[in-house]
Amino acid sequence: MPTTTRPTAPPTASAPAAPPARSAPAVRVGKGFLVTVVAVALSHVILSDGLFVSLVGQAATNMGAGPGYSSDVSFTSAVVNTTLTMALVLWVGMRLLRERRVYVMVLVGAVGWFLTVMANVDALLERAYGLLPLAPMALFVLVTALTAGLLRPVRR
Repeated sequence: MPTTTRPTAPPTASAPAAPPARSAPAVRVGKGFLVTVVAVALSHVILSDGLFVSLVGQAATNMGAGPGYSSDVSFTSAVVNTTLTMALVLWVGMRLLRERRVYVMVLVGAVGWFLTVMANVDALLERAYGLLPLAPMALFVLVTALTAGLLRPVRR
């Protein structure tokens, strides 16, 4: 049985690949706002738990029955963990929402969160599971979300 060949289309110049989709700045800032709120919530929980462990360690030391760790170490690890969590959640969250070039947002978020925590840590240390004041947290969320619109992917 004879085989038939299909006619092929004449070779043409391949069309350039479509550039990656770019979000409008307002959409990117909106995504940054949502991711920052989630990052603040998660980082605040980690910070509160870490500071609670620090308070327990300090109370145990004051009562003469130290648990084997220093309250200073617990405090330091709580601050470091919450800062690293902030950076990681901001980066992963924006990448999951298909945004690229979020380095400025992650940097501003991590440094801003560290400064916000250190400036308001006394409010957390007054009682177990305290909350950071809302005004500094709202300012932090606003500034971090606005930095999401700074660097946008370039068209090639």
